[in-house]
Amino acid sequence: MPTRRRTGTETRGFVPRRAVASSVPGAPPAALHFGMPADDAPAPGARPTIGRAGRRLPAAVGAADVAAGGSTPWAIASLLAVNLMPLIGVLGFGWSTFDLMALYWFENGIVGLFAVLKILLSRGDGDGPGAFLGRLFTAGFFTLHYGAFWSVHGLFVMTLFGGPADRAFGAMDLPFGFFFGGVGIAGIALQGGLLLAAMGLLASHAVSFVGNVVVKGEDLERTARDLMAQPYGRVVVLHVTLVLGGFLVLGTGGATAALALFVLLKTGVDLAAHLRVHRARTD
Repeated sequence: MPTRRRTGTETRGFVPRRAVASSVPGAPPAALHFGMPADDAPAPGARPTIGRAGRRLPAAVGAADVAAGGSTPWAIASLLAVNLMPLIGVLGFGWSTFDLMALYWFENGIVGLFAVLKILLSRGDGDGPGAFLGRLFTAGFFTLHYGAFWSVHGLFVMTLFGGPADRAFGAMDLPFGFFFGGVGIAGIALQGGLLLAAMGLLASHAVSFVGNVVVKGEDLERTARDLMAQPYGRVVVLHVTLVLGGFLVLGTGGATAALALFVLLKTGVDLAAHLRVHRARTD
């Protein structure tokens, strides 16, 4: 009696994708493409919620959220508006390479400040006294580690781009200056119109924090350790961009056109980083 060979689609426990799709009336093409089981396929007329690699996204995620990278329009608008303030400073008030570098360095400190607040508000480690103490410890460790990184970066900015380096070294010599000397350096570097621009950057990040974190609860379900690592990716990319761009501008003698292009480059990098961070909620 001849035996019949089983094909790959007749393997025990395997349900062909086309069979799955045909077993669900009105199922969208996603059921065919990803071979999801029938009991997990959307009901007829349901809104498609297929994400990366076939994962389903929450139904609350709308097209506007995905198009805006998950951030709020107000946060994006404030980011663009405040990032264009240095362009006004360059074109209208003759800001130098050092002025731009000092302002952008200060913004890295703002990123760290709001990262501390996000760690303290996080819920990913659960509730109770133990979780609260864990968040406090993580926030404290991050403050020291990030503060040292930021302070040393500020010292380099003051030394390499024409700032009062002697006063910057004096700020680093104060008690705990290695961790918090950046605060003193900021007081030295940011004067007059530069201080107003710095406050504008602070306001922009505050708008983003309130809209995305406080109101929408973005990232608050993550652990404190995850949130502690989050700012470094953005800051390292921005740091490299600033250093390379700053030296290129110095190579041109600090020409106004080069400074303006530098501002636009930094704005593009900053916007891309902002959208990438907030898009993680919809992926």
